[in-house]
Amino acid sequence: MRAKRSCGFAMVEIVLATAIVGGLAAAALSLAASSAGQKARAANLARAQMLSRTLAEEIATRPVADWSSGGLDLKISDGSFALKTDPDATRTTKSTGNRSGFVTIDEYNGYSESPPTDENGNVLKGYSGWTRGVEIDIVRLGDPDTVQASETGLRKITVKVQIGDEIIAQTTFLRSSEWERVQP
Repeated sequence: MRAKRSCGFAMVEIVLATAIVGGLAAAALSLAASSAGQKARAANLARAQMLSRTLAEEIATRPVADWSSGGLDLKISDGSFALKTDPDATRTTKSTGNRSGFVTIDEYNGYSESPPTDENGNVLKGYSGWTRGVEIDIVRLGDPDTVQASETGLRKITVKVQIGDEIIAQTTFLRSSEWERVQP
């Protein structure tokens, strides 16, 4: 005679099915959390790039030298560079206070703000814990990766935006004293 077969799941089958469903649910939750984290990082990157670029654009509106005090004179001709400096002209560095009073690019050197502000010193909302800072170096003509101690008329400007200790965005550009004279 034939033995009667049971129609239900065996306990082992139930445990295996529960483990598989639980593993799939955990993987789905992990993927969703990872996606949310990547979305937040992308949003912070976009915001940091905007902060970096707006301050870089502001700095770019300022001249390299204060021409009212003589400043410096850079002549570029026949592929060679000649620099004449006014011995009384001095490089202004590490100004403090409201940025709206900064006259030259050099005044932004060492400038840092946390949280970021607009040019008039008003705190930008939603950037608590963010820091924005500027480094300006005098660099060699023809080799802007080489920092110079003496005046060359060329500046390398770097604006960094960070959250805590992590640099999120950075904008670097060059400006020369000659550029100001050729602008319309």
